[in-house]
Amino acid sequence: MLRESFIENAAEPLPVMLWRARPDMSCEFLSRQWLEFTGAKAEDALGDGWSRSVHPEDLARWLDTFVRSFDAREPFEIEYRLRRRDAEHRWVLDRGMPRYSADRVFVGFVGTCIDIDERKRAEHELARSLERERKLRIATEAASRVKDDFLASVLADLQSPVRAIATWAGHLRAQGAAANEAARALDAIEHSARAQDRIISSLLELSRVAAGRPRERGVNGAPLLMGVRVLIVDDDPAALESMAQVLDIAGAQTKAAASSSEALDALGAFRPDVLLSDMHMHGGEGYFLIRALRALPAERGGCLRAAALTARGEAEDGVRAVAAGYDAQLAKPIEPVMLLATVARLAQPAGM
Repeated sequence: MLRESFIENAAEPLPVMLWRARPDMSCEFLSRQWLEFTGAKAEDALGDGWSRSVHPEDLARWLDTFVRSFDAREPFEIEYRLRRRDAEHRWVLDRGMPRYSADRVFVGFVGTCIDIDERKRAEHELARSLERERKLRIATEAASRVKDDFLASVLADLQSPVRAIATWAGHLRAQGAAANEAARALDAIEHSARAQDRIISSLLELSRVAAGRPRERGVNGAPLLMGVRVLIVDDDPAALESMAQVLDIAGAQTKAAASSSEALDALGAFRPDVLLSDMHMHGGEGYFLIRALRALPAERGGCLRAAALTARGEAEDGVRAVAAGYDAQLAKPIEPVMLLATVARLAQPAGM
């Protein structure tokens, strides 16, 4: 016991919190640092009272670790949140060692606590950043695949009329004299059409290789976004008009909103399939909008697929947008092909 008192006194100046507990896990000693950190009084914390400073969400894990280690007489190490004197819970690293008397009788545990809150916060922020980057990468890769598929579809639709032009030009040229001027013109038309057909075929093949699968053609030539309802939120009238025009041509139904409140009001009556929202309108309302949207029940639009409209060259905007709850992001000024491809992807049922 003299040896333990010497160790405890020697550790007093160190920035660690010491504790000592009996075999029944009741606390019999807490250092000045532990008491100052928690703001607890020794008479309240000794015995069973020291567990009251452990965060309620960590208490079961803390207790399980202590019980197992005390029963097995084995050292332990655990990280948990300990309430500080200002009522803030901070992460600590607690290490415990079994204690034995001179005749090798188990007499409890002795341990040290170190404040590791800054390290834990840094680890948490790193994990969040990595998760945001992962989501953005997935969204970007998905958008790229959709763009490739969309372009392949356009090329495939162009191929049929080009081949028809080449075939009919060859047929008409065969009906006329070889030296006829019209025949020479038809020969040039046929040559150009077949050259275009070869270019389209090469691009389609490249698209199939990139996708790793054969491309299935659409049917009936229906517009790309027929029946899709798109809610566009932007405080720039020119941007609203430009996006609406592109989407209307593609067969979509559009509704414009100049603020997050207008957008939320439009959800019930318009029932959009896709939301497009500028991130920087009115100082960043795009973030408020997506948080308000995700808080809604699914039947009222909480699961609505959404794309954030961000500033070109601001990669952090895209990361923040996906982390905030958006499913994809488009950089302004928005290219029509990317706009249509993104809306087409988001309009698909989940899992497709």
